[in-house]
Amino acid sequence: MKKIALLISIPFIAVIVAFLVLVLLVNPNDFKPLIKEQVEAQTGRQLTIDGDIEWRFFPTIGFSIGEVALSNPDGFATPDLVKFNNAVLDLNVRPLFQHEINIGLVTLDGASFTLHTLRNGVSNLDNIGPEKVTDDTAEVIPTETAAEETVSAENTKPSTQLNDWKVTLEGIALTNAEVLIQDDKAGTKMYFSDMNLSLSQFSPGEWAKLSFNLKGDLGQQKVALDGKTDLNIAATLDAASLKQTEFTASYSDASNKFKDITFTIDQFSFDEWANIRLKAAGKANALQVSSNSTFALYVPKALDVVQVKDFSSTNNVKGKGIPNEDVTAVIGFNSSFDLNKSYLKIEKLALSAVDTDFNGKMSVQLNDIPKVRFELQSPNVDVDALLATLPQSEPTATEKTTNSNKKVSASKAKEVEPDLSALKTLDVAGSIVIDKFKASNAKMQNVTSVFSVNRGVLKLTKFHSSLYSGGIDMTAMLDARNSTPTYTFKQSIKGVQVAPLLTDVMGESLVEGTGNIALNISGKSLKPSALKQNIKGKASVNFADGAVNGVNIPLLIRTTYAKIKGEKVQGSEEAEKTDFSALTADFYLSKGNATTKNIKMVSPLLRIHGEGSADYVHETANMLIKTSIVGSLKGQGGKDIDDLKDVTIPIRITGPWVKPKYKLEFDDVMQQKAKKEIDRGIEKLEEKYGDKIKDEKVKEAANKLLKGLFN
Repeated sequence: MKKIALLISIPFIAVIVAFLVLVLLVNPNDFKPLIKEQVEAQTGRQLTIDGDIEWRFFPTIGFSIGEVALSNPDGFATPDLVKFNNAVLDLNVRPLFQHEINIGLVTLDGASFTLHTLRNGVSNLDNIGPEKVTDDTAEVIPTETAAEETVSAENTKPSTQLNDWKVTLEGIALTNAEVLIQDDKAGTKMYFSDMNLSLSQFSPGEWAKLSFNLKGDLGQQKVALDGKTDLNIAATLDAASLKQTEFTASYSDASNKFKDITFTIDQFSFDEWANIRLKAAGKANALQVSSNSTFALYVPKALDVVQVKDFSSTNNVKGKGIPNEDVTAVIGFNSSFDLNKSYLKIEKLALSAVDTDFNGKMSVQLNDIPKVRFELQSPNVDVDALLATLPQSEPTATEKTTNSNKKVSASKAKEVEPDLSALKTLDVAGSIVIDKFKASNAKMQNVTSVFSVNRGVLKLTKFHSSLYSGGIDMTAMLDARNSTPTYTFKQSIKGVQVAPLLTDVMGESLVEGTGNIALNISGKSLKPSALKQNIKGKASVNFADGAVNGVNIPLLIRTTYAKIKGEKVQGSEEAEKTDFSALTADFYLSKGNATTKNIKMVSPLLRIHGEGSADYVHETANMLIKTSIVGSLKGQGGKDIDDLKDVTIPIRITGPWVKPKYKLEFDDVMQQKAKKEIDRGIEKLEEKYGDKIKDEKVKEAANKLLKGLFN
């Protein structure tokens, strides 16, 4: 029995003796020149090993190596591409007899890595690798021979396969590592420090624990990241799994500071849904921000279509300058992303904030310029209610002075075209439907707008809305492809009740009736001073069965005429309005002025024709309205002013649009009246004296006499 035991123990004793001989008689530092030579041959860089390579016997067998560095070429930020202070590798011997390679804990301390790109685009990773040797005297080998030698070489090459061997790893520890990424061409620099990583015992198909942390200095931004997870790396990557994953991070810059950013995954496996949560809280400028998002993620083994379902994100912002100083926005959707087609599809999109809701869908095709398409719908949008929630504070005396100085500076500053270059990078098209819409107190219903932005051209292809018993249609285009943008605008308003519209918007109605307005304009330049100056086009108005408020033209004529005749003017309770059955006009816009020659107003008493101009830069008017009396205007005491019938009465309208001034130019009226009386006197003389008055001298004398009476 003892002999059998001795025979069995001989192989183990031989291995132990061989291992002791290896440890005691072989000095690993003798291999340092060979290691340096091989590394330099394969990389073209100098390898420095300052420390000794030593065997380790406790707590496990292995070896350690001191400071090692792989050099950078001259001219880069650091002398070394890769450097570490100390590396330790443990190895278990006994599993070798069972075709198992059990690597113990691998520890790498003080590692540093530098990636540096110079201004000329050259980086310290360029030209790394074995040097290519060209031998012009090399013998040309026939193709068949070369192929045979290649096959032979492949057959004799040592196999890298482990066959039936099982490889396990006790763990990896990375401590006090740092990474420098510097790009002089882009002007960026990122430095990561205090990098630590720990991986527990690792074996394919078994769960292992991974944890890490790091700090980053990105120039103006500072970041920190900690993470831990359980991972299972199987024989193939598509069988890998994660569970109990949690990452925490912080971020700060000159304006923002987020200390609490958390990302968690309950479990992740291919072809299974994973539940994910993202939380963040911190300060953005002067606002306090908190966000909480949850969703389910599905990643197939085929890596073709990644899906997200039940995405829900609640975001709260608090601080001055926002509605009610407290806004909560909620967003939800389902989505899928086709990795092969680079196509993102979002459905059941829901947006909610400040009592405003939107629902819809959208898609994004990732091209050189992403192609975005969307459809949104909202039951109600109240812009006025939104603006009312904004803080309304009176500026202090200092702020008023500052604002005044800013206005003076702005007026002296050179005007430039707004930067619309971003429009050249967009390919966006979509539609927005709003059931009820309110802005500037104007109320619209069934609003539909369709627009697009394609490589610098913004088009409003459709805008339609119900508006005060009528409707409005609009199209527009802005071309920003050139340095000076151009634009066109067409608008048609039909059947709108003008009085309630103007009352809601302006607080009063200057005009009543059913209105039709057509506007067709174009222009170039969006500079403030040039915007109105460069508008050209035509505006046409057509009002029916209404009135002009603010002036009673019949009353104005009666009272002014009574004053001229020296009659006593009594007060009147008549409304300050002039009724009409039709009011039309065409305005031609050019160089800041709208001119017209065909203002026409028809009423039972009056016929009005007007002309003049309106300065739409300064919003002033200079119009001459010529009024003819075609009906009976009752004067004071019930008397008719029939002697003004068929006399054209000019009314001059001047001043700002919001408060115009009306003035009758009665000099012309009296001249017309005098001529009318002269003609009437001549007619009476002809009736009385017959042929005698036909004598030219007598007629001329009579004319002079009558004219003298009225001058």
